[in-house]
Amino acid sequence: QGGVRRAVRPRLAEGMLVASGAGRALGPCSRRLAQCMRGAPLRSNPGSLWQEPCGLLPPSGFGGLLTRSASSSTGEEARQDAVVLSKRLPQDFVQNTLLPHLESQLLDSIHVYTPAELAQIARVYSKQEVRQRVLCQKLADTVKFRIEAFEAVDIVDMLGPLWILKPDDDEVFEMLEQKILLKIDDFTALNFMGIIRIYNKRAEKHTVLLEQVLPRLRELLRNYEGVELSEMLVSMAQSAEAAADMDILMTLVPEIESRYTEVSLVHSINNVWALTQLRMRHEGMLQRVAQDLNNPKKSKDLTPGYMARVAWVYRRCNAWEMVSETMLPLVRGSAAEFRCGEFARLAQALPEEQAMLTQIADLLQLTMAEMGRKDFLLFFLGCVHGELLKVPMQGQEVCPMTEALVSYSKEEQDNFKRDEVQKIVYMLQHSRKYRPLLDRLPVSWSETKTETLDYIRAKA
Repeated sequence: QGGVRRAVRPRLAEGMLVASGAGRALGPCSRRLAQCMRGAPLRSNPGSLWQEPCGLLPPSGFGGLLTRSASSSTGEEARQDAVVLSKRLPQDFVQNTLLPHLESQLLDSIHVYTPAELAQIARVYSKQEVRQRVLCQKLADTVKFRIEAFEAVDIVDMLGPLWILKPDDDEVFEMLEQKILLKIDDFTALNFMGIIRIYNKRAEKHTVLLEQVLPRLRELLRNYEGVELSEMLVSMAQSAEAAADMDILMTLVPEIESRYTEVSLVHSINNVWALTQLRMRHEGMLQRVAQDLNNPKKSKDLTPGYMARVAWVYRRCNAWEMVSETMLPLVRGSAAEFRCGEFARLAQALPEEQAMLTQIADLLQLTMAEMGRKDFLLFFLGCVHGELLKVPMQGQEVCPMTEALVSYSKEEQDNFKRDEVQKIVYMLQHSRKYRPLLDRLPVSWSETKTETLDYIRAKA
């Protein structure tokens, strides 16, 4: 910077005003400054300090320069804030890049991995469709060799992938069990749930582990709030394997029941809904929720979604009489507010309420042009369960709702995925009344329809 200043100062000195009295002689730099201020043309001079690349300043003089500078800085900021789109991965990335890299690491490098890194590569490799048994065994052997370095979080991260990669390696699971008992004070309640779920899948029951873990789990659950316990139960209900985790449920549900007064009615409804999904009927909680629902002050603000959920839960548990007098008027009064998913649930729970279901279906049919595929499937399901459609024979009147459903399926036939077409075929095949509608499905679905029907017949 000092060199720049020394180079500039003599040039500025040459351009300073040299005058005395009334007459003044302007230096070259000052004359150019005056021209700039007037907006006059400026001759390009390679030696001049103030030089416009094009030889001319904008009509606004320095104002134009400042505007251009501001716009350029704004452009730079915009480029910095712009979204950078990454290139798409090639279709063969997993086969030709990721999988060879993982196999190379497992073959040559995992002996220097930390337990956390071992858990990471095990998790990634367990998600690959093609796995080499030799590499799975080497990973399990490395875990055994490094077991002394494993902390609680590493054990939790490693159990799931190991169950996928080497479920028959009893030695590694026994070593992990001993490590769990040694580090038992370092685990959280959610960690214990994951450990119990993995060991419950094994043929050999680890009674010593459960005798130590379950009391500790019960103790830790007391530190959670009622809302958090409710979220745990709802999360478990979403898993297809949760029904087998009776050890966890026998610990969690009593704690939820003891905290009933700490949560809102909405959370209590979620609790009985989760238990119903797990195919468990909890008489005590059903009665307590029914008492709250029969209280007009508590049930008057229920949303249509929770009305449909309550109807489904109590009808599924054969306890509809507990809440029917309160819930039916609320459901009928909110007929115009139900969406496709809630309509499907009501049709399953209350198929005898034909007038109400028809009213809801007629209102939803008006929005069919705006429905996505998921909403269409739920609406179709509700119409079938509620038996609101007609399959007109020759000479009979056409059913507008049936025609609307068939028309939608033909207009959007190219957008439906294979599993969505299979769901429609399953639904119509298992409903004897509506099997004739299978012949009216789009022609482009014929192959999927035939394969699905063959599978149903073979399974039967």
